Amino acid sequence: MTLPTADVDACTLLTTAEASKALEVSSLPGKRMVASSPKVCGWSDGEAIGANYRRIVVTITSLAAFQFGKSGNNPKMTIETVPGIGDEAYYEILKTSESPFLVVRKGNTAFTVRVLNGSKLKAFTLEQEKAKEADLAKAAVAKL
Repeated sequence: MTLPTADVDACTLLTTAEASKALEVSSLPGKRMVASSPKVCGWSDGEAIGANYRRIVVTITSLAAFQFGKSGNNPKMTIETVPGIGDEAYYEILKTSESPFLVVRKGNTAFTVRVLNGSKLKAFTLEQEKAKEADLAKAAVAKL
């Protein structure tokens, strides 16, 4: 039997202070990426949440998508297990040098956290992005 993904508003999983700390800039409050959907939320130092700004995107995903990603069947990315976050977690590290995704499952809720560099500021390294995503994911899990 497959349990449904819990109904969670992605914007409730992080605070503006947590986002600001991770982004190393003053973030605006989380904003739904699609106004009618609570599944995707973005924090940014700019109104547009666009490529010029550092940003964090949290996406509520299905348990099936979590399991599929964990399987490692996508040749365009490497899967790296992360202990100590939620019930299970792993990084999806794209082979194109883009920012990784941290994918987390806690109970019946699965979500991704991604820190994205803006083009205006010095880019974070992969290790910095991973550490920031881990900190954010731990904060999000604590709210579930």
